[in-house]
Amino acid sequence: MHMPWDELKQALTAQKATFTQTDPVWTVAGANGESFRAHPAFLDEVRAAGGLPDLLTATDRTLAGALGRWRVTLDRHLTGVPEARTALGLADHRFTALDEQITLLRYHETARSQPGAANPVIAAAGTAFADRRQAATVHDFTQLHAFFLAAVNSFGGAYDAHTYPGRVDAMYALAVGSPAAASAGPVRLGTVTDWQTHQPGFAVSVHAAAARLNFRTPDALAGHALKHVLRTSPQIPGDQAGVHGLIATYLQEARDKVTATSTATVTSALAQTGATRTYYFGVVNDHATMVAVNSSGDAWISTYYAPTRL
Repeated sequence: MHMPWDELKQALTAQKATFTQTDPVWTVAGANGESFRAHPAFLDEVRAAGGLPDLLTATDRTLAGALGRWRVTLDRHLTGVPEARTALGLADHRFTALDEQITLLRYHETARSQPGAANPVIAAAGTAFADRRQAATVHDFTQLHAFFLAAVNSFGGAYDAHTYPGRVDAMYALAVGSPAAASAGPVRLGTVTDWQTHQPGFAVSVHAAAARLNFRTPDALAGHALKHVLRTSPQIPGDQAGVHGLIATYLQEARDKVTATSTATVTSALAQTGATRTYYFGVVNDHATMVAVNSSGDAWISTYYAPTRL
């Protein structure tokens, strides 16, 4: 009788890896001495692509290349999570699931390169800003925190703890109150199959629905729009028309990139934890709209960046 993940188990054993099956992620320890946790669907995708040997037996540059290609966070990397919590002013009991820890770690790694993020007062103020808006998930938290940093950075000058939070609040109200943000939310475009394995047909469905696509929440749209402002006009406007225009232009560019990309060139990758599969419309790390889909078939824009934007 064929059992789920039979080929995966055989492949892991062939690489002399040990694994513990738990729900929803497995713990895998490679012959190279490295361990990590991952969803079996992700592991099976790596297996099918011939990537298990590099992850489980390789070391040094070969392993580093495999980690980058598959976006794998090793267990030893997670020892950096307490540092990220301290830098953000987050209590230990918050966002403790594997996916949440990975998200916090990656956010901290990218955020600390931004002006102001290294200042513990500003970083803590960003956390307070997210908390005032009752960030329910780690993604809500990081998007709100990113919005705060981007807004503060746009003001220029030395941070003023008395006036800057209020200025960010005003900008936030304009951003999430924009017409473009009103339509934020997932769109049901697919099924569990489109999440579990790459489906060219799903890319076609996304292409056809580009005009309806939006970010998962108004916070996500606002946070990304401020982070990726146009290089030619990095100063974020303070008036309603200016902020609404900034948000609308960013969303339209993201949709346009989906429309302009040949669906035959679209690639995708499942997240290590299995939370979402991301379909890439464009060239990764250069000019692309990323569309996420979960196991229910709900889809949304997860980010958009371009050479013309920061």
